[in-house]
Amino acid sequence: MENLDIFLEFFEELNTFSILAQNIGLAFGAILIPIAIAIFRDKNFETLDTNVILDRVINGKKLFASLGIILLIPFLWYITNNVFINSIGLLLWLFGIFIILRILGDCYKWIKGHKMNLRFNYLKALKNIQDMEESWHSVWQTPNINIQNENEFFKIFSPTIDQLLKLPKKDPKITAKLLNDFYNFINNRSIFFLAVIKEIFPKLLEWHFKIWQEEYKRLDKEDKLDEWSNYSEMSRIMDSILNNIEERSLKEKKFFSFFNYFKTHAESYKKEFIKIDNEEYCYSESLFNIFYPVFFKNIAKLQARYKIWKHYFPKEWKVTKKNLEDKENVMSKISLNMFLEWAQERIWQVQSTPDWDLDEVSRNLFPELNPRLWAIILIFVYIPYDDNIVKSVIDRSWNFGFIGRVSRLYPEDIADKKEESKRKTIKMVQSAEKVEIKNTFELTYLLFKDQFSKENLEKYIKSLKELKYKEEPKKENKRLRLLNIFKEMLKFLSE
Repeated sequence: MENLDIFLEFFEELNTFSILAQNIGLAFGAILIPIAIAIFRDKNFETLDTNVILDRVINGKKLFASLGIILLIPFLWYITNNVFINSIGLLLWLFGIFIILRILGDCYKWIKGHKMNLRFNYLKALKNIQDMEESWHSVWQTPNINIQNENEFFKIFSPTIDQLLKLPKKDPKITAKLLNDFYNFINNRSIFFLAVIKEIFPKLLEWHFKIWQEEYKRLDKEDKLDEWSNYSEMSRIMDSILNNIEERSLKEKKFFSFFNYFKTHAESYKKEFIKIDNEEYCYSESLFNIFYPVFFKNIAKLQARYKIWKHYFPKEWKVTKKNLEDKENVMSKISLNMFLEWAQERIWQVQSTPDWDLDEVSRNLFPELNPRLWAIILIFVYIPYDDNIVKSVIDRSWNFGFIGRVSRLYPEDIADKKEESKRKTIKMVQSAEKVEIKNTFELTYLLFKDQFSKENLEKYIKSLKELKYKEEPKKENKRLRLLNIFKEMLKFLSE
Protein backbone atom coordinates (compact mmCIF):
# COMPACT_ATOMS: atom_id res chain seq x y z
CA MET A 1 0.00 0.00 0.00
CA GLU A 2 2.86 2.32 0.80
CA ASN A 3 4.37 1.82 -2.71
CA LEU A 4 0.99 2.49 -4.32
CA ASP A 5 0.64 5.71 -2.35
CA ILE A 6 4.07 6.84 -3.59
CA PHE A 7 3.10 5.98 -7.15
CA LEU A 8 -0.17 7.92 -6.89
CA GLU A 9 1.61 10.81 -5.27
CA PHE A 10 4.04 10.88 -8.20
CA PHE A 11 1.23 11.27 -10.73
CA GLU A 12 -0.35 13.96 -8.64
CA GLU A 13 2.89 15.88 -9.11
CA LEU A 14 2.67 15.50 -12.89
CA ASN A 15 0.67 18.72 -13.10
CA THR A 16 3.69 20.49 -11.74
CA PHE A 17 6.13 18.45 -13.88
CA SER A 18 4.11 19.12 -17.04
CA ILE A 19 5.38 22.71 -17.14
CA LEU A 20 8.96 21.44 -17.02
CA ALA A 21 8.15 18.76 -19.64
CA GLN A 22 6.75 21.34 -22.03
CA ASN A 23 9.83 23.50 -21.55
CA ILE A 24 12.01 20.47 -22.32
CA GLY A 25 10.06 19.93 -25.56
CA LEU A 26 10.44 23.59 -26.52
CA ALA A 27 14.16 23.39 -25.73
CA PHE A 28 14.57 20.40 -28.05
CA GLY A 29 12.74 22.32 -30.77
CA ALA A 30 15.01 25.31 -30.25
CA ILE A 31 18.11 23.08 -30.44
CA LEU A 32 16.93 21.51 -33.69
CA ILE A 33 16.64 24.85 -35.54
CA PRO A 34 20.38 25.74 -35.67
CA ILE A 35 21.22 22.07 -36.24
CA ALA A 36 18.87 21.99 -39.25
CA ILE A 37 20.55 25.11 -40.64
CA ALA A 38 23.98 23.49 -40.21
CA ILE A 39 23.12 20.18 -41.87
CA PHE A 40 21.55 21.86 -44.92
CA ARG A 41 24.63 24.04 -45.52
CA ASP A 42 26.59 21.63 -47.79
CA LYS A 43 26.00 22.46 -51.49
CA ASN A 44 27.44 19.16 -52.81
CA PHE A 45 24.77 16.49 -53.30
CA GLU A 46 22.29 19.25 -52.43
CA THR A 47 19.07 17.56 -53.56
CA LEU A 48 20.18 14.10 -52.52
CA ASP A 49 21.18 15.36 -49.09
CA THR A 50 17.86 17.17 -48.67
CA ASN A 51 16.06 13.88 -49.30
CA VAL A 52 18.42 11.90 -47.05
CA ILE A 53 18.12 14.43 -44.24
CA LEU A 54 14.35 14.65 -44.42
CA ASP A 55 13.79 10.91 -44.82
CA ARG A 56 16.71 9.38 -42.90
CA VAL A 57 18.53 11.84 -40.62
CA ILE A 58 15.84 14.13 -39.25
CA ASN A 59 13.11 11.82 -40.53
CA GLY A 60 10.41 14.46 -40.75
CA LYS A 61 7.47 12.20 -39.87
CA LYS A 62 9.11 10.83 -36.73
CA LEU A 63 10.42 14.26 -35.74
CA PHE A 64 7.04 15.99 -35.88
CA ALA A 65 5.33 13.04 -34.22
CA SER A 66 7.89 13.07 -31.38
CA LEU A 67 7.68 16.85 -30.93
CA GLY A 68 3.90 16.56 -30.89
CA ILE A 69 4.08 13.87 -28.22
CA ILE A 70 6.46 15.71 -25.88
CA LEU A 71 4.50 18.96 -26.22
CA LEU A 72 0.95 17.58 -26.06
CA ILE A 73 1.32 14.87 -23.37
CA PRO A 74 2.07 17.44 -20.61
CA PHE A 75 -1.08 19.29 -21.63
CA LEU A 76 -3.08 16.08 -21.09
CA TRP A 77 -1.73 15.94 -17.56
CA TYR A 78 -3.58 19.19 -16.86
CA ILE A 79 -6.97 17.83 -17.85
CA THR A 80 -6.94 14.30 -16.41
CA ASN A 81 -6.03 12.62 -13.15
CA ASN A 82 -6.55 9.12 -14.49
CA VAL A 83 -3.60 7.05 -13.31
CA PHE A 84 -3.68 4.64 -16.28
CA ILE A 85 -3.90 7.38 -18.90
CA ASN A 86 -1.15 9.38 -17.22
CA SER A 87 1.05 6.23 -17.04
CA ILE A 88 0.65 5.65 -20.79
CA GLY A 89 1.25 9.36 -21.41
CA LEU A 90 4.50 9.27 -19.42
CA LEU A 91 5.77 6.28 -21.40
CA LEU A 92 4.86 8.01 -24.66
CA TRP A 93 6.60 11.20 -23.52
CA LEU A 94 9.76 9.27 -22.63
CA PHE A 95 9.61 7.48 -25.99
CA GLY A 96 9.30 10.86 -27.76
CA ILE A 97 12.36 12.11 -25.84
CA PHE A 98 14.23 8.95 -26.91
CA ILE A 99 13.36 9.52 -30.60
CA ILE A 100 14.44 13.18 -30.41
CA LEU A 101 17.74 12.17 -28.81
CA ARG A 102 18.32 9.62 -31.59
CA ILE A 103 17.61 12.27 -34.24
CA LEU A 104 20.02 14.65 -32.50
CA GLY A 105 22.62 11.86 -32.49
CA ASP A 106 22.15 11.26 -36.25
CA CYS A 107 22.38 15.01 -36.87
CA TYR A 108 25.65 15.11 -34.93
CA LYS A 109 27.06 12.24 -37.03
CA TRP A 110 25.96 14.00 -40.22
CA ILE A 111 27.58 17.30 -39.23
CA LYS A 112 30.76 15.48 -38.22
CA GLY A 113 31.00 14.05 -41.74
CA HIS A 114 29.54 10.53 -41.52
CA LYS A 115 27.40 11.15 -44.60
CA MET A 116 28.30 8.68 -47.32
CA ASN A 117 26.85 5.56 -45.72
CA LEU A 118 23.56 7.37 -45.12
CA ARG A 119 23.55 8.46 -48.78
CA PHE A 120 24.30 4.96 -50.00
CA ASN A 121 21.62 3.37 -47.78
CA TYR A 122 19.04 5.92 -48.90
CA LEU A 123 19.73 5.31 -52.61
CA LYS A 124 19.60 1.52 -52.16
CA ALA A 125 16.12 1.72 -50.65
CA LEU A 126 14.83 4.38 -53.05
CA LYS A 127 11.57 3.49 -54.85
CA ASN A 128 9.83 6.82 -55.44
CA ILE A 129 10.40 7.78 -59.09
CA GLN A 130 10.55 11.55 -58.56
CA ASP A 131 12.98 11.21 -55.64
CA MET A 132 15.01 8.75 -57.72
CA GLU A 133 15.38 11.17 -60.63
CA GLU A 134 16.24 14.15 -58.39
CA SER A 135 18.65 12.20 -56.20
CA TRP A 136 20.67 10.66 -59.03
CA HIS A 137 20.77 14.00 -60.81
CA SER A 138 22.27 15.41 -57.62
CA VAL A 139 24.85 12.61 -57.43
CA TRP A 140 26.16 12.88 -60.99
CA GLN A 141 26.30 16.66 -61.07
CA THR A 142 28.64 16.68 -58.06
CA PRO A 143 32.30 16.94 -59.17
CA ASN A 144 35.44 15.68 -57.42
CA ILE A 145 33.93 12.60 -55.76
CA ASN A 146 36.76 10.30 -54.74
CA ILE A 147 37.10 7.15 -56.83
CA GLN A 148 35.94 4.75 -54.11
CA ASN A 149 32.71 6.68 -53.55
CA GLU A 150 32.16 7.08 -57.32
CA ASN A 151 32.43 3.33 -57.64
CA GLU A 152 30.05 2.73 -54.72
CA PHE A 153 27.47 5.10 -56.22
CA PHE A 154 27.66 3.23 -59.54
CA LYS A 155 27.23 -0.12 -57.77
CA ILE A 156 23.88 1.20 -56.53
CA PHE A 157 22.99 2.93 -59.82
CA SER A 158 23.74 -0.21 -61.86
CA PRO A 159 21.07 -2.54 -60.41
CA THR A 160 18.61 0.36 -60.53
CA ILE A 161 19.03 0.60 -64.32
CA ASP A 162 19.13 -3.19 -64.66
CA GLN A 163 15.81 -3.48 -62.86
CA LEU A 164 14.19 -0.77 -64.97
CA LEU A 165 15.37 -2.43 -68.19
CA LYS A 166 13.91 -5.76 -67.04
CA LEU A 167 10.46 -4.32 -66.37
CA PRO A 168 8.63 -3.85 -69.69
CA LYS A 169 5.70 -2.15 -68.01
CA LYS A 170 7.92 0.57 -66.59
CA ASP A 171 7.95 3.82 -68.55
CA PRO A 172 11.28 3.84 -70.47
CA LYS A 173 11.32 7.63 -70.08
CA ILE A 174 12.42 7.11 -66.47
CA THR A 175 15.44 5.07 -67.57
CA ALA A 176 16.20 7.61 -70.29
CA LYS A 177 16.19 10.45 -67.76
CA LEU A 178 18.52 8.60 -65.39
CA LEU A 179 20.95 7.72 -68.18
CA ASN A 180 20.77 11.22 -69.61
CA ASP A 181 21.77 12.73 -66.26
CA PHE A 182 24.70 10.34 -66.10
CA TYR A 183 25.77 11.51 -69.57
CA ASN A 184 25.16 15.23 -68.97
CA PHE A 185 27.65 15.22 -66.10
CA ILE A 186 30.00 12.54 -67.44
CA ASN A 187 32.90 14.98 -67.56
CA ASN A 188 32.63 15.26 -63.77
CA ARG A 189 33.73 11.63 -63.65
CA SER A 190 37.39 10.64 -63.97
CA ILE A 191 38.46 8.57 -66.97
CA PHE A 192 39.92 6.04 -64.52
CA PHE A 193 36.41 5.55 -63.12
CA LEU A 194 34.82 5.32 -66.58
CA ALA A 195 37.34 3.21 -68.51
CA VAL A 196 39.50 1.29 -66.04
CA ILE A 197 37.30 0.04 -63.20
CA LYS A 198 35.91 -3.30 -64.35
CA GLU A 199 32.38 -2.73 -62.99
CA ILE A 200 31.78 0.43 -65.05
CA PHE A 201 32.65 0.30 -68.77
CA PRO A 202 31.59 -3.33 -69.34
CA LYS A 203 28.24 -2.55 -67.68
CA LEU A 204 27.73 0.51 -69.89
CA LEU A 205 28.48 -1.64 -72.96
CA GLU A 206 25.99 -4.25 -71.74
CA TRP A 207 23.29 -1.58 -71.39
CA HIS A 208 24.11 -0.38 -74.89
CA PHE A 209 23.39 -3.85 -76.28
CA LYS A 210 20.19 -4.37 -74.27
CA ILE A 211 18.79 -1.00 -75.29
CA TRP A 212 19.73 -1.64 -78.95
CA GLN A 213 17.81 -4.93 -78.75
CA GLU A 214 14.71 -3.28 -77.28
CA GLU A 215 14.85 -0.48 -79.86
CA TYR A 216 15.06 -2.78 -82.88
CA LYS A 217 12.40 -5.16 -81.54
CA ARG A 218 9.96 -2.27 -81.82
CA LEU A 219 11.30 -0.82 -85.07
CA ASP A 220 8.49 -2.07 -87.34
CA LYS A 221 5.70 -2.18 -84.75
CA GLU A 222 3.23 0.66 -85.32
CA ASP A 223 1.56 0.05 -81.97
CA LYS A 224 4.96 0.36 -80.25
CA LEU A 225 5.98 3.67 -81.82
CA ASP A 226 6.13 5.60 -78.52
CA GLU A 227 8.16 2.86 -76.87
CA TRP A 228 10.49 2.71 -79.88
CA SER A 229 10.98 6.46 -79.66
CA ASN A 230 12.00 6.22 -76.01
CA TYR A 231 14.41 3.35 -76.63
CA SER A 232 15.81 5.21 -79.63
CA GLU A 233 16.50 8.17 -77.36
CA MET A 234 18.21 5.85 -74.87
CA SER A 235 20.35 4.45 -77.68
CA ARG A 236 21.39 7.97 -78.61
CA ILE A 237 22.36 8.65 -74.99
CA MET A 238 24.35 5.42 -74.73
CA ASP A 239 26.11 6.19 -78.04
CA SER A 240 27.12 9.57 -76.63
CA ILE A 241 28.39 7.99 -73.41
CA LEU A 242 30.54 5.49 -75.32
CA ASN A 243 31.83 8.25 -77.62
CA ASN A 244 32.89 10.32 -74.63
CA ILE A 245 34.67 7.41 -72.94
CA GLU A 246 36.47 6.45 -76.17
CA GLU A 247 37.68 9.96 -76.93
CA ARG A 248 38.87 10.58 -73.39
CA SER A 249 40.52 7.15 -73.20
CA LEU A 250 42.52 7.96 -76.32
CA LYS A 251 43.48 11.45 -75.19
CA GLU A 252 44.15 10.50 -71.57
CA LYS A 253 46.11 7.32 -72.42
CA LYS A 254 43.83 4.63 -71.06
CA PHE A 255 44.35 2.56 -74.21
CA PHE A 256 44.72 -0.89 -72.70
CA SER A 257 41.58 -0.94 -70.57
CA PHE A 258 39.42 0.71 -73.24
CA PHE A 259 40.40 -1.67 -76.05
CA ASN A 260 40.38 -4.68 -73.72
CA TYR A 261 36.79 -4.13 -72.59
CA PHE A 262 35.55 -2.94 -75.97
CA LYS A 263 37.08 -5.89 -77.86
CA THR A 264 35.67 -8.40 -75.34
CA HIS A 265 32.20 -6.90 -75.71
CA ALA A 266 32.39 -6.79 -79.51
CA GLU A 267 33.49 -10.43 -79.69
CA SER A 268 30.73 -11.53 -77.29
CA TYR A 269 27.97 -10.00 -79.40
CA LYS A 270 29.42 -10.27 -82.92
CA LYS A 271 26.72 -12.75 -84.03
CA GLU A 272 23.79 -10.82 -82.61
CA PHE A 273 21.33 -9.51 -85.17
CA ILE A 274 17.63 -8.78 -85.51
CA LYS A 275 15.71 -9.66 -88.67
CA ILE A 276 12.99 -7.29 -89.85
CA ASP A 277 11.22 -7.82 -93.19
CA ASN A 278 13.99 -10.10 -94.47
CA GLU A 279 16.60 -7.49 -93.59
CA GLU A 280 19.19 -8.21 -90.90
CA TYR A 281 20.32 -5.50 -88.49
CA CYS A 282 23.71 -6.44 -87.05
CA TYR A 283 24.67 -5.22 -83.60
CA SER A 284 28.39 -5.18 -84.46
CA GLU A 285 27.76 -2.63 -87.20
CA SER A 286 25.86 -0.43 -84.77
CA LEU A 287 28.70 -0.72 -82.26
CA PHE A 288 31.42 0.12 -84.77
CA ASN A 289 29.34 3.00 -86.13
CA ILE A 290 30.02 4.54 -82.73
CA PHE A 291 33.65 3.50 -82.44
CA TYR A 292 35.17 4.37 -85.79
CA PRO A 293 34.09 8.01 -86.29
CA VAL A 294 35.74 8.95 -82.98
CA PHE A 295 38.80 6.79 -83.65
CA PHE A 296 39.30 8.09 -87.21
CA LYS A 297 38.94 11.67 -86.02
CA ASN A 298 41.50 11.45 -83.21
CA ILE A 299 44.16 8.85 -83.99
CA ALA A 300 46.37 11.02 -86.25
CA LYS A 301 46.57 13.71 -83.57
CA LEU A 302 47.81 11.39 -80.80
CA GLN A 303 51.50 11.20 -79.97
CA ALA A 304 51.02 7.54 -79.00
CA ARG A 305 49.36 6.60 -82.32
CA TYR A 306 52.16 4.21 -83.37
CA LYS A 307 51.94 2.43 -80.02
CA ILE A 308 48.14 2.22 -80.30
CA TRP A 309 48.22 0.66 -83.77
CA LYS A 310 50.96 -1.78 -82.81
CA HIS A 311 49.98 -2.85 -79.30
CA TYR A 312 46.37 -1.91 -78.49
CA PHE A 313 44.26 -1.77 -81.64
CA PRO A 314 43.14 -5.41 -82.16
CA LYS A 315 44.92 -7.15 -85.04
CA GLU A 316 41.66 -8.92 -85.85
CA TRP A 317 40.05 -5.59 -86.73
CA LYS A 318 42.66 -4.65 -89.32
CA VAL A 319 41.96 -5.28 -92.99
CA THR A 320 44.25 -8.09 -94.10
CA LYS A 321 43.82 -10.97 -96.50
CA LYS A 322 43.80 -13.46 -93.64
CA ASN A 323 41.18 -11.53 -91.69
CA LEU A 324 38.92 -11.06 -94.70
CA GLU A 325 39.07 -14.75 -95.57
CA ASP A 326 38.20 -15.75 -92.00
CA LYS A 327 34.43 -16.36 -92.03
CA GLU A 328 34.25 -15.89 -88.26
CA ASN A 329 35.93 -12.49 -88.41
CA VAL A 330 33.12 -10.03 -89.00
CA MET A 331 35.10 -7.17 -87.43
CA SER A 332 37.62 -6.87 -90.27
CA LYS A 333 34.84 -6.73 -92.87
CA ILE A 334 33.03 -4.06 -90.84
CA SER A 335 36.32 -2.13 -90.52
CA LEU A 336 36.69 -2.20 -94.30
CA ASN A 337 33.12 -0.99 -94.92
CA MET A 338 33.37 1.76 -92.29
CA PHE A 339 36.67 2.97 -93.73
CA LEU A 340 35.42 3.05 -97.32
CA GLU A 341 32.33 5.07 -96.36
CA TRP A 342 34.47 7.51 -94.37
CA ALA A 343 37.22 7.74 -97.02
CA GLN A 344 34.71 8.30 -99.84
CA GLU A 345 33.21 11.29 -98.05
CA ARG A 346 36.63 12.84 -97.38
CA ILE A 347 37.89 12.26 -100.94
CA TRP A 348 34.74 13.85 -102.33
CA GLN A 349 35.46 17.03 -100.39
CA VAL A 350 37.46 19.62 -102.30
CA GLN A 351 40.54 19.91 -100.11
CA SER A 352 43.96 21.17 -101.21
CA THR A 353 45.64 20.67 -97.83
CA PRO A 354 46.93 17.22 -96.78
CA ASP A 355 44.37 15.02 -95.06
CA TRP A 356 46.57 13.54 -92.35
CA ASP A 357 43.65 11.78 -90.68
CA LEU A 358 42.89 9.82 -93.84
CA ASP A 359 46.59 9.20 -94.46
CA GLU A 360 47.13 7.82 -90.94
CA VAL A 361 44.12 5.49 -90.98
CA SER A 362 44.62 4.29 -94.55
CA ARG A 363 48.25 3.38 -93.86
CA ASN A 364 47.67 1.52 -90.60
CA LEU A 365 44.25 -0.08 -90.97
CA PHE A 366 45.59 -1.83 -94.11
CA PRO A 367 49.00 -3.01 -92.86
CA GLU A 368 49.73 -5.28 -95.84
CA LEU A 369 49.09 -2.72 -98.59
CA ASN A 370 51.32 -0.17 -100.22
CA PRO A 371 50.04 3.11 -98.71
CA ARG A 372 50.89 5.37 -101.68
CA LEU A 373 49.43 2.99 -104.26
CA TRP A 374 46.31 2.34 -102.16
CA ALA A 375 45.71 6.09 -101.77
CA ILE A 376 45.92 6.68 -105.54
CA ILE A 377 43.48 3.83 -106.21
CA LEU A 378 40.98 5.21 -103.69
CA ILE A 379 41.28 8.69 -105.16
CA PHE A 380 40.69 7.26 -108.63
CA VAL A 381 37.64 5.29 -107.47
CA TYR A 382 35.94 7.96 -105.37
CA ILE A 383 36.89 11.31 -106.89
CA PRO A 384 34.02 13.14 -108.62
CA TYR A 385 34.77 13.34 -112.34
CA ASP A 386 33.48 14.73 -115.64
CA ASP A 387 33.49 12.89 -118.96
CA ASN A 388 37.18 12.06 -118.71
CA ILE A 389 37.85 10.36 -115.37
CA VAL A 390 41.61 10.20 -115.95
CA LYS A 391 41.89 13.94 -116.57
CA SER A 392 39.67 14.69 -113.55
CA VAL A 393 41.93 12.63 -111.30
CA ILE A 394 45.06 14.38 -112.55
CA ASP A 395 43.54 17.85 -112.20
CA ARG A 396 42.37 17.13 -108.67
CA SER A 397 44.65 17.56 -105.63
CA TRP A 398 45.88 14.28 -104.16
CA ASN A 399 45.62 15.01 -100.48
CA PHE A 400 46.78 11.76 -98.88
CA GLY A 401 49.13 8.85 -99.51
CA PHE A 402 52.29 10.84 -98.77
CA ILE A 403 53.95 8.43 -96.33
CA GLY A 404 55.11 4.98 -97.31
CA ARG A 405 55.76 2.01 -95.09
CA VAL A 406 58.74 0.01 -96.28
CA SER A 407 61.18 2.85 -95.58
CA ARG A 408 61.00 1.71 -91.95
CA LEU A 409 62.85 -1.41 -93.02
CA TYR A 410 65.99 0.68 -93.59
CA PRO A 411 68.26 0.68 -90.53
CA GLU A 412 68.87 4.17 -89.19
CA ASP A 413 72.60 3.68 -89.59
CA ILE A 414 72.45 2.36 -93.18
CA ALA A 415 75.05 4.93 -94.26
CA ASP A 416 77.61 3.27 -91.98
CA LYS A 417 77.03 -0.25 -93.33
CA LYS A 418 79.20 -2.06 -95.82
CA GLU A 419 78.17 -2.29 -99.47
CA GLU A 420 77.08 -5.93 -99.17
CA SER A 421 74.86 -5.15 -96.19
CA LYS A 422 73.36 -2.18 -98.03
CA ARG A 423 72.53 -4.35 -101.04
CA LYS A 424 70.82 -6.92 -98.82
CA THR A 425 68.78 -4.22 -97.11
CA ILE A 426 67.74 -2.65 -100.41
CA LYS A 427 66.81 -6.05 -101.80
CA MET A 428 64.70 -6.76 -98.73
CA VAL A 429 62.93 -3.42 -99.13
CA GLN A 430 62.23 -4.04 -102.80
CA SER A 431 60.92 -7.53 -102.07
CA ALA A 432 58.61 -6.20 -99.34
CA GLU A 433 57.36 -3.48 -101.67
CA LYS A 434 56.51 -6.05 -104.37
CA VAL A 435 54.47 -8.02 -101.83
CA GLU A 436 52.65 -4.82 -100.78
CA ILE A 437 51.85 -3.96 -104.42
CA LYS A 438 50.53 -7.48 -105.05
CA ASN A 439 48.36 -7.28 -101.90
CA THR A 440 47.05 -3.88 -102.99
CA PHE A 441 46.06 -5.15 -106.42
CA GLU A 442 44.36 -8.20 -104.90
CA LEU A 443 42.19 -6.09 -102.59
CA THR A 444 41.49 -3.64 -105.41
CA TYR A 445 40.11 -6.43 -107.60
CA LEU A 446 38.15 -7.84 -104.71
CA LEU A 447 36.42 -4.48 -104.18
CA PHE A 448 36.47 -2.67 -107.54
CA LYS A 449 36.95 -5.33 -110.19
CA ASP A 450 34.42 -3.77 -112.59
CA GLN A 451 36.09 -0.39 -112.49
CA PHE A 452 39.50 -1.96 -113.18
CA SER A 453 38.46 -4.54 -115.73
CA LYS A 454 40.82 -5.27 -118.66
CA GLU A 455 38.71 -3.14 -120.99
CA ASN A 456 38.65 -0.17 -118.62
CA LEU A 457 42.38 -0.39 -117.91
CA GLU A 458 43.15 -0.32 -121.62
CA LYS A 459 40.87 2.69 -121.99
CA TYR A 460 42.59 4.50 -119.07
CA ILE A 461 46.04 3.76 -120.51
CA LYS A 462 45.04 5.07 -123.92
CA SER A 463 43.65 8.25 -122.39
CA LEU A 464 46.79 8.78 -120.30
CA LYS A 465 49.01 8.43 -123.36
CA GLU A 466 46.99 11.07 -125.18
CA LEU A 467 47.22 13.59 -122.34
CA LYS A 468 50.32 15.84 -122.15
CA TYR A 469 51.34 18.27 -119.41
CA LYS A 470 54.69 19.62 -120.60
CA GLU A 471 54.17 22.98 -118.90
CA GLU A 472 52.80 21.44 -115.68
CA PRO A 473 55.37 19.09 -114.16
CA LYS A 474 53.21 18.12 -111.15
CA LYS A 475 50.37 16.98 -113.37
CA GLU A 476 52.79 15.26 -115.72
CA ASN A 477 54.20 13.34 -112.77
CA LYS A 478 50.67 12.25 -111.82
CA ARG A 479 50.04 11.12 -115.41
CA LEU A 480 53.16 9.01 -115.46
CA ARG A 481 52.38 7.47 -112.07
CA LEU A 482 48.87 6.52 -113.16
CA LEU A 483 50.17 5.16 -116.44
CA ASN A 484 52.68 2.97 -114.64
CA ILE A 485 50.06 1.76 -112.13
CA PHE A 486 47.54 0.77 -114.79
CA LYS A 487 50.19 -1.02 -116.83
CA GLU A 488 51.17 -2.98 -113.72
CA MET A 489 47.52 -3.76 -112.99
CA LEU A 490 47.03 -4.99 -116.55
CA LYS A 491 50.09 -7.18 -116.19
CA PHE A 492 48.72 -8.44 -112.84
CA LEU A 493 45.45 -9.39 -114.53
CA SER A 494 47.16 -11.33 -117.29
CA GLU A 495 49.23 -13.27 -114.76
